[in-house]
Amino acid sequence: MPRLQKVTEKVFAEIAETPQKKATYTTFLEIDDVLGVPESDQLTELKTLYTDIVANAKKTVSTLAMIEEIVIQIRCKSVIDQELRLSLSRNYIYARSIFFRRGNQINDIRIVVGTTDTFGDNLDDLIEDFGFRGVCIAKLEKAMEKEIKNNTNQLKTVIRDEEIKSN
Repeated sequence: MPRLQKVTEKVFAEIAETPQKKATYTTFLEIDDVLGVPESDQLTELKTLYTDIVANAKKTVSTLAMIEEIVIQIRCKSVIDQELRLSLSRNYIYARSIFFRRGNQINDIRIVVGTTDTFGDNLDDLIEDFGFRGVCIAKLEKAMEKEIKNNTNQLKTVIRDEEIKSN
């Protein structure tokens, strides 16, 4: 779907742990067990060092991933007009656009714009209709803003909690 794939490129969001997936650094450490690779003393020592460093950096990586998610979401909001797509399901018209949420496999956000009873079912005409596009974009922006606001509030909580712990 998206032509603007670079808008959703990420770094820390790929490696940080989410409720839906293990952190890639954890998966990296488990490869030996999965493949049945015997661990030498040197390998065990390096993996222990790696684990210690990851433990110290885990919160930083997680916070960076949260910031990254918000940055990507703001970028996605700015390209709705180029990425707007319409679809039908039963008699409902859906609008969607590119949008990143950590833990989601699909990088888009979808909203119900209305019904075919109200707008008709010719999506080619609707996508070109200036007024209809405006309704779609406004509803998508509202849905995106809600996600961005929730993520921003969560980030502020994490940062505030870290500041309290460090004092």
